[in-house]
Parts: sequence; C-alpha cells; structure tokens
Amino acid sequence: MQGEAVGRAFFAREIHEVARDLLGREVWVGARGARIVEVEVYEGANDAASHARSGVPTARTWPMFAEPGRVYVYRIYGMHRCLNLRAPSRVGPGAILVRAAEPLCGFESRVREKRRLSGPALLCKEMGIDERFSGAWVGQGIVVRKGAPVAEEEVGRRVRVGLNPERCGEAARWPWRYIVEGSPWLSRP
Repeated sequence: MQGEAVGRAFFAREIHEVARDLLGREVWVGARGARIVEVEVYEGANDAASHARSGVPTARTWPMFAEPGRVYVYRIYGMHRCLNLRAPSRVGPGAILVRAAEPLCGFESRVREKRRLSGPALLCKEMGIDERFSGAWVGQGIVVRKGAPVAEEEVGRRVRVGLNPERCGEAARWPWRYIVEGSPWLSRP
C-alpha cells in the first residue's frame, strides 16, 4: 500500500534537513516503489562538486536553480542517469542526489538478489528514470511518499562518493552523504 505523498513544502526547507528527512521516504515511478536509504547533498557556488557551482543555469542544470520540489535528472559518463531533488541551501541553488534505495514493489526478483538499486545509475535504470522527468515537480511522474521515518540513531553521515579531490578540493571531504546505518542496500558502506 502506497502512503501519502509529500508536498512541495517538504522540499522548501534547508537542504541538509531535507536530505536527512528523505531517508526512509519512498520514491515511486508508476507501480515501482523503493525506500530511500542513501542521499548526497550538492549545494551552491561554494561546492566545487555541485552542478550549480558556476551560479549560472544552463539548459541541463536549470532545475537546480528552480523552485524547491523540482526533479533534476542528468546523464553521467554519457550513459547513466542520476536522480536529484531540488531543495534550498544557505549559499544558493542545490539538489539532493538519491544514491540508493531498498526495492519495495514492482521489481523482478533479480533486482533484490543483485542489489540493483544500490547506486544512482542502477536506481534510475531499474525505476525507468531518465531526462524526461528533469524539471518536473516531484509528484509529476516521480512521487515521494512519507514511508517510515528513520530514527536519529540509525542515521549516519559520510563523505560523498566518487569525487576527485584534485578537482573538488576540500568539498571532496565534506560529510554530506546521509545513510541508513547498516542497510544492505547502500551503494558503499
């Protein structure tokens, strides 16, 4: 049974608060649903890893500069997609990357057996998320539902995954990755 969807007000709070609160929420695309267990924050011009670091929106990045509650999907390495949800930061535009989720409904058994939602590219592939969703409001094709809250003692913080320290500098060491501790669905422990 799908729970109540979160509204735009959920995303209109400070980006780190939203990121932490996304843990345990459910993301749905059609009949496929999954519980979010890992996210990363990318915020503003001071974050060398953020697509908003230039301060100028492009044809691809404009959803990061739009109102909170927009979806931002982009292609990485020319073939994979990444799902981001727009939330405001103290220092300008930002978005939260959904890195991993636990399958709940609508997936073949191979998805569960091979942890096929453990990583942003796998999550997008298995849920059918691509650039056609980019710029839409959460709730228009990609729905975030209330799910089950995660207790504070179950929330962990780590450095973000896969950032090049030479390119990103100190931003590569910021603990802006939020996880459900002990979840077998994490992209990285």
